[in-house]
Amino acid sequence: CYRQLHVMDETFVVNQAKEDACFVSQNFMCDMDIAKKRGIENTIARDYVLPDYTSIKRGYMRGPDPSGLAEDGEQQTLRLNNERFTVPEILFSPSDVGIPQMGIAEAITHSIASCPVETHPHLFANILLTGGCTLFKGFSERLLTEVRALAPVEFDVNIMFPPDPVKYSWQGGAILSKDPEFKTLLVTKEEYEEEGYRVCVDRFDV
Repeated sequence: CYRQLHVMDETFVVNQAKEDACFVSQNFMCDMDIAKKRGIENTIARDYVLPDYTSIKRGYMRGPDPSGLAEDGEQQTLRLNNERFTVPEILFSPSDVGIPQMGIAEAITHSIASCPVETHPHLFANILLTGGCTLFKGFSERLLTEVRALAPVEFDVNIMFPPDPVKYSWQGGAILSKDPEFKTLLVTKEEYEEEGYRVCVDRFDV
C-alpha cells in the first residue's frame, strides 16, 4: 500500500526531511558532478524513510544501499540526491532560482557597511548565527568563507555558533525584557495609536 506525498500539503514531513538530510555545499559544482554519478560513486544520494505514524513515528535518512534494494519492502521512501544541497544553496545564492535578493554573506556585509565605520571591525569579528537553518552541516564554514572573501583584508572575521541557535534570539529577548530600561526601548500599542509614527521618530531619533 503506497500513499502519495504532496510536498505543498505535507509541510511538516518535508521540513523534517530538510532538517535531517540537507547540507550546505562547500563546492557546489563538484557536488553536482558527484550527484550525477550512479551506484556507489554517488556518495550524496540517500533514501529518506517516510513516517507511517504506526511503526515509524518520525522519518529518518537511511544510509547508502549498494544493492539498491530497500531494507524493508513496506517502507516508503523519498530518494534525495542533489536536493540535499541545492535547497540550502538558495540561502547563499537566491538569484539561482530567480529571486533578486542578496545571499546571506552579501546581506551581512551590506548590513555592516550601513553601520558607523568605527564599528566595522568589531561587527565582522562578532557574527552570531541564529535560526534553524544554521544547523545545516557546513553552514558556518561556507558563511565564513564567503564573508571572509567580501570583508576588508585588515579585519578579522569570526563566526560564533550558540548552544541553541533555534531559541537563542528568543532567549536574548527574554533577558532584555527583564532589564529596567526595557520600557524605554519600545513603543506600546496605545502610544502608537495615540501619536502615530511620530512617537517612533521622537523616541528613537530615526
